[in-house]
Amino acid sequence: MKRSFLFLWFALLLSASASSQKSVSHGRLKVSDNGHFLAYEDGSPFFWMGDTGWELFHRLDRKEAVSYLKKRKEQGFNVIQAVLLSEFEGLTVPNAYGALPLIDNDPSKLKITPGNDTLITAEYDYWDHCDFIIKKAEEMGIYIGLLPCWGEYVIPREGRAIFNTIDQAYSYGNNLGKRYHAQRNIIWILGGDRLPDERINGMELWRAMAKGIADGTNGKYDKAGVTDYSTTLMTYHCFSSSSQWFQHDDWLDFNMWGSYHSDYSITKAYEQSLSDWAVSDPKPTINGEPAYEEHAVNWLENNGIFMAYDVRQSAYWSVLGGAFGHTYGCNPVWQFYDKNRKPITFVNNYWETALNDEGANQMKYLKNLIESRPMLKRVPDQSLILKGAGTGSNHCVASRGENYLFVYIPTGYPVTIQMGKISGDSVKASWYNPRNGETTEIGMYKNSGEKEFIPNGISKQLEWLKTGRGCDWILILDGKSD
Repeated sequence: MKRSFLFLWFALLLSASASSQKSVSHGRLKVSDNGHFLAYEDGSPFFWMGDTGWELFHRLDRKEAVSYLKKRKEQGFNVIQAVLLSEFEGLTVPNAYGALPLIDNDPSKLKITPGNDTLITAEYDYWDHCDFIIKKAEEMGIYIGLLPCWGEYVIPREGRAIFNTIDQAYSYGNNLGKRYHAQRNIIWILGGDRLPDERINGMELWRAMAKGIADGTNGKYDKAGVTDYSTTLMTYHCFSSSSQWFQHDDWLDFNMWGSYHSDYSITKAYEQSLSDWAVSDPKPTINGEPAYEEHAVNWLENNGIFMAYDVRQSAYWSVLGGAFGHTYGCNPVWQFYDKNRKPITFVNNYWETALNDEGANQMKYLKNLIESRPMLKRVPDQSLILKGAGTGSNHCVASRGENYLFVYIPTGYPVTIQMGKISGDSVKASWYNPRNGETTEIGMYKNSGEKEFIPNGISKQLEWLKTGRGCDWILILDGKSD
């Protein structure tokens, strides 16, 4: 038994080491040459499969954090979005080790103590704990989408602003940049549920924080000087796309937005992807907060609860609409709800149980599909669908590469495809099942004219169930030369 345990432990160490070496061997992440995707420095593509673990630093102890990261790694996630100064009681309620992040809630004064021994309360401070989690994520090959603070602290709706001057925003950002300058697994996400212009000087405060982060990363402190943003990767999180405010800012590398939780089948999931794709000077775009699994629709339990199908629909709509990746979310998980806590929003499950939700386990099938074919030349193309594109919840979204195409059919209705829009004399047609990742070949067809495709039932056991919620499929056509 002991030998088996040691072997398993050693195997896990090797696996984690191999994952952590990927960014080292391929280089840092950057925007792809065509402006629509993220890639490594050597040109290798990067597909963002994220999870919202907003309260990760604030609520979990070391053992819990490692368990969470390990599980998400196993499920195919490679980015975790988490907040340093968390939204809910992040400044007033200590973390799992009794530590608070700031002195007197002053963002220019991080509460830092000498040493970092977890057994000595006076040593292991809030920032030591953040360091530990970020480094563990790096060992597992996971990026941290790191929010310096929640949006409320800069753009107050509830009177909780702690950033009121350019100096405060710059100084805080600079401290973070210096602290994490050597970390290769950080992607900076400013904002957090707040439009940047809700406050008169809001945009300037965020710009100052971004400048501070980049300067700190580069080992300098110069509020008035020229800043090199090439050493950081940054975006901004809120409901609307960051392209609305920061599209031409040097610090913003890619756009983020959210389709959020107000209703079923929120068409913004593909509409915003297409809109950001179509700008003349594009930056990559991503849905950073879609409808969460187990979240009440429009925050009211009586409206219903988002299920696995809802998170799949948002994900495939967003990605095939032009996003370079996707962020999944689960209501009990983002808040790490357990029996010892009051729920922040309606919740009926503990986070450790919810980690195994059906939708969470299905996100890897999206990632596997996109990574299975050359992705950096993929483009959204609705002209592929001649008939059956549908509207509202039935809307189908199409995307193609040079010699393949994908069409997401959310409710199982037939579609007629314009052939000849990808290379090849003929095409192999297949159905991809987003519930289990299985591919079923349909047949070979001439790559000309038009062709109708009728989806299967959702499973062998439910062959009769072909249309409606949950009956989603991806049609794949692969071009073949004679």
